[in-house]
Amino acid sequence: MDTQKKQNVIRICLGSSCYTRGNAENLKIIQQYVEGKKEIAATLDFRGHLCTENCSRGPVITINDETFEEVQTFQVEKILMEKLG
Repeated sequence: MDTQKKQNVIRICLGSSCYTRGNAENLKIIQQYVEGKKEIAATLDFRGHLCTENCSRGPVITINDETFEEVQTFQVEKILMEKLG
């Protein structure tokens, strides 16, 4: 039986446009969600990065190579549950 768990990857744009348009709050929501899910945290690669060149469609968050644009705070937890469990 394979005991290795799949590594999940989250990238959150922290460029000035995305950050001020909502990713400052989205970052906090993601951190709180992950802290409450130790099994996810153990296999998570979670990083901020600067501009993704999608400023007009921000805030931008990428989870496992799927990009979410115009992410509002009320959507973050639902996205995380759907993509990470």
